[in-house]
Amino acid sequence: MRLIGLEVALLASFAFSLFASLVDSAGAGDESELRRMVREAGLVPYWSFKVVKDFSYPEVDASRQVSVRELRGKVLLVNLWATWCPPCVREMPSLQRLHEQFNSQGLTVLGINTSDRTDLPGIKSWLLKRNLTFLNLKGDHDGPPLVSSLNIPQTFVIDKRGRLIANKTGDYAWTSHSVQQLVRYMLAIAN
Repeated sequence: MRLIGLEVALLASFAFSLFASLVDSAGAGDESELRRMVREAGLVPYWSFKVVKDFSYPEVDASRQVSVRELRGKVLLVNLWATWCPPCVREMPSLQRLHEQFNSQGLTVLGINTSDRTDLPGIKSWLLKRNLTFLNLKGDHDGPPLVSSLNIPQTFVIDKRGRLIANKTGDYAWTSHSVQQLVRYMLAIAN
């Protein structure tokens, strides 16, 4: 009787280990697929997907503080930019189109104006003249705690769980087919 109990315990332990490894490999498979899609979109994936440290800045339109933590549960495209930066200005229309295409589905395009001496009313006016309606914040000179070195434009992709997934330095065509595929994939992934 005791031997049967030991066999059952060993069999249960083996079954649990097998199940756990299948679950782990499924998670790794999802991450490897996400990494593949990030690379296909021309972005740089992070080695490990870590939760972003919370930060907040004043919203350009309302001057209220907006925290990145408030936006958890959405896919975020965080773009660091300045009014004096020609590459930043060049990519703004494609960020606006991406916002228009996916905002209602759960993508938040979040602009953070940084390294810019323009005040809040000046930034608001600058955005209005260009018909840019996605959420914009007025950051500080150093930028949010996403960057190791501040280059602009610089864009970060954050998943629904608040994890930093990828980045891109320099202006970029954010409405390319591969970026749209990545956004759709990330929006479809459950929290």
